[in-house]
This record gives sequence, structure tokens and C-alpha cells, in this order.
Amino acid sequence: MRARLRRLAAPLFGLVGLFAAGPAELRAEEVEIDLTSYHVAVKYDFSGATITLFGAAVSEISRNGGVAPDVVVAVRGPARTTRVHRKERIAGIWINAETKSFEGAPGYYALVSSRPLQEIASADLLKRLGLGFESVAGQFLAGGPKADAGATRPFVDAAIGLLREKTLYRAHPRGVRFLGRHLFRATFSLPANVPIGPYEADVFLFRDGLLLGQRTTSFDIAKEGVERSIFSLAHDRPFLYGVLSVLLAIAAGLGASALFRQT
Repeated sequence: MRARLRRLAAPLFGLVGLFAAGPAELRAEEVEIDLTSYHVAVKYDFSGATITLFGAAVSEISRNGGVAPDVVVAVRGPARTTRVHRKERIAGIWINAETKSFEGAPGYYALVSSRPLQEIASADLLKRLGLGFESVAGQFLAGGPKADAGATRPFVDAAIGLLREKTLYRAHPRGVRFLGRHLFRATFSLPANVPIGPYEADVFLFRDGLLLGQRTTSFDIAKEGVERSIFSLAHDRPFLYGVLSVLLAIAAGLGASALFRQT
């Protein structure tokens, strides 16, 4: 009899513990995401691409008709070295007066969200999650010269500004669209000059300024065809690639010269 009472009481104590745990324990969200493409092929006629991320956020709150969460999608490309030059005019000629190199920051960064970031979560939480251009600036500073951050920061801001002009860094504060109470969609564009390599897409769910859930997926951008062979040769055998480039340039010059002599 006592054993039966203990078996009956166990689920009741579990429910009591669940409600006593407070709202934080009820905030966990299940996140499922998928991409329209996990591989982008770069050929001679590549002019850019568009990838759409679909997701579903389901929790006890949303099942019971609660408000849909805020969604932030951050897409990061492979790390690369970025150089920034500061020009000065000397004797009427603009020259590179100072150059700083930064390593470790993503070569591509897209931030798509359902609302502006400052309306979704606090600056401290966004910084801990590595979200926003201010967090990217921190990566530049960490991978830059070991000098006074105040003196280096203008170069970092210039680097981020140049990458935004090249559409390699972009932000869409209201780019996430909900297709219902659970389903959402986010689209991000890849320009023609997008870096080659592996990419990661991180999806974050927020409600009332708190992080509810997170999910990560990855895709890759790779050259194919003749472009892939040339790319591999340039990176795997740079000396041979340089020699062949010089020989090809000489052959092209001799051919053009012979053509003009005939005419």
C-alpha cells in the first residue's frame, strides 16, 4: 500500500517542483532550423546568391497562444586578415601613412532580426553572445596590434565601414518574418565578392530580454570547375601559380604584339 502511494505521489511532487522552479524553468524553447541550400557553388558567372533560413520555435508558452519570441540570426563567414590604411597628404600627394592589420574577424557577417537588437536584449547579454557590430569590433581589437585600444579603434571602425560598403557586413533589423505563431523565415544575401570557406548560422530566441534557446547550422561556399582548379593551385602551390601567371602574361603580350604588327 505504501509503495502504491509513493508511486502516485511522485508525479504530483514533480509538477509541484516544476511550478516552484519559477518562470526561468518554463522559458526553454525547442528550436528547429533548416536552410534552402547548404552548399553554394562559385563559378565564373557567379554574381551572388541568396539563402533563406526557415525555423520553428515551440514551447509551452507559444503552444498556449503566447506571443511569438524575438529571433536573431547571425551568419558568420571564415576569418580573414583585414588591412586598413590611413592616408596623409604630403607635398600634394596622398600616401599611406599608417597601416594596421587585424586577424580573426569574420570576412562576412550578416545580422537578421525580428526587431532592432537594442529592443530585444540588453547590451551586456548581446555582447556575451557575440551579437552586433560592437561585438565584431571586439574581435578586430583582439586580433589587431597590441597597442592602445583608443588609438586602434578608429582603424577598426574604418574596417567595419569598408566591409559594410562592400556589402560583406550587413544588418536587417526587421528581416525575420513570422509565418504563424511558430514558424519564421530569414533571408540573407551573399555578394559576388563573398569569401570562400565554411559558414555558420546561429539562431537565437529571446523573450522579455531573456535568451530562450539557440541553434546552430553550417554551410559552405566553394569554387567549382576551372575556378576551383585555379584557386587550389594559387593556395596549394603559390610559386608554381606565380610562374604560370607570368608565362601566361608574356604569351598574351607576345600574341598581342604579333597581332598589331600584322595589322
